[in-house]
Amino acid sequence: MSDLDALAAQLEELDASLAAEPPRERKPVRDRHQKTYRRTMTVLVLLIVLLLGLIGGGLWYLLVYSAKSPLAREEDALGGILAAMPQEDWGEALNDVVEEGQVLLGIAAEPVFELNGKRGRIGIENDAANRYSFQVTILDSATGEELYTSGLLSPGHYIEYIELNRALAAGDYPATAVFTTYSLEESPDPIAQITVDLTLHVTDEQFYK
Repeated sequence: MSDLDALAAQLEELDASLAAEPPRERKPVRDRHQKTYRRTMTVLVLLIVLLLGLIGGGLWYLLVYSAKSPLAREEDALGGILAAMPQEDWGEALNDVVEEGQVLLGIAAEPVFELNGKRGRIGIENDAANRYSFQVTILDSATGEELYTSGLLSPGHYIEYIELNRALAAGDYPATAVFTTYSLEESPDPIAQITVDLTLHVTDEQFYK
């Protein structure tokens, strides 16, 4: 057998073996692209959901959790005894009594405010001997409008200066301070309320440092 005959025989055997093998399944290129697209879209949707969750949580914290509520601590509270506030300037609330026990309160009966009522020395004090925390709301006696709301003030802490919620023209304004007491365990249920009549003196000067 010549070399050409041998080569031809080998080619025939190769063709026969190739013909005997089952054809390999090839996935269309379009199917692969569709799967890649679906995976990409799934990842993007998950990222969007996560981002919306983070944004929603941040808004909830800013609008709800960080807003002043009866059980939110007063940010401007100072520890210790309020100095240089003569007791004759405090209202009759100094020795008020509620059903659950004695509560010693301090607040200026006639606080003086600077221009537009932006800053005034009011001297709200929760005596260290008290067994309650309290939150204070100041209302305009004529309209019932809320002029100021504190956070929760623990025993042994005080608020010396406050700013009203809105500007007031110079003059005298009858107001009511409402003290709402809470247990030291910070239960959301109030124990009692004590009201004190005030007169807010708003000036057209600026003198507090």
